[in-house]
Amino acid sequence: MKFISRYTVLVVLLCLSGTSFAADSPKPRRTTISLFANGKEIAGLVLLPGEGQRQMRVDAINQVWTAEGFHASGHVQLTMIMENTTPITLYGDELTLRSEELDADQAQALEDLKAMGASDQSIRANPAHLNRDDWVRQEAIDKTNMTRLASIIKRYGWPGMRFAGAAYAKNAFMVLQHADSASQRTYLPLLREAVSRGEMPASDLAMLEDRVLKSDGKAQLYGTQYESVMPLKLYLVEDPARLDERRRTMGLPPMEVQLQQMQQMYQSN
Repeated sequence: MKFISRYTVLVVLLCLSGTSFAADSPKPRRTTISLFANGKEIAGLVLLPGEGQRQMRVDAINQVWTAEGFHASGHVQLTMIMENTTPITLYGDELTLRSEELDADQAQALEDLKAMGASDQSIRANPAHLNRDDWVRQEAIDKTNMTRLASIIKRYGWPGMRFAGAAYAKNAFMVLQHADSASQRTYLPLLREAVSRGEMPASDLAMLEDRVLKSDGKAQLYGTQYESVMPLKLYLVEDPARLDERRRTMGLPPMEVQLQQMQQMYQSN
């Protein structure tokens, strides 16, 4: 255990090219940073192999390195310094940083989740210009991605932000959102649990809830699904008068704003 003097400014370079939180470790690592206030986690960040360098500065009264990682307490300021962006500073009263080695299967799961993001959008990125053959190719990719995602879920549970980081967890959601309706129904309860644990945004869950309702021929709750996009026509909504109220609880913008964004997106394509 190594203590660091009062009010020391600590600069940590997290070089996550696959090897180095511990200099003598040849294995890829996942690093988790958690910031707490009044005993409650208020911010978290997961850094994964292959994401490049991140610079973090911690200012606190008490700072200590342990075998498990790093701990700071007392007027904690966490500053993330990203390339070509304004530094972001968060405040709390306790911070923990832990790094764990990943075995080969975990590292491969993360690598596959990373790849799914590109393949999921490889063809459908411009939906207004796709023909039947394009959709057939995209559907084949979607099926392959869902098969792999199912195997990851079977071993590790839903790959939320603590397992896969925000970006790769989003990739997992996109794969499920574009999968067959049977898979969506199967894994919907896992997403509900993930949201309750803070492992994924409630807005993503709202989209999947609506998609399953639409597949079942029922009215949607949150207004995320459409009958058509050219022209833009919203799918049937339950209790339209309270739609924006429900959307607000899931972190979604008002329906009027969402429709304007959709119109702009498809007009630009």
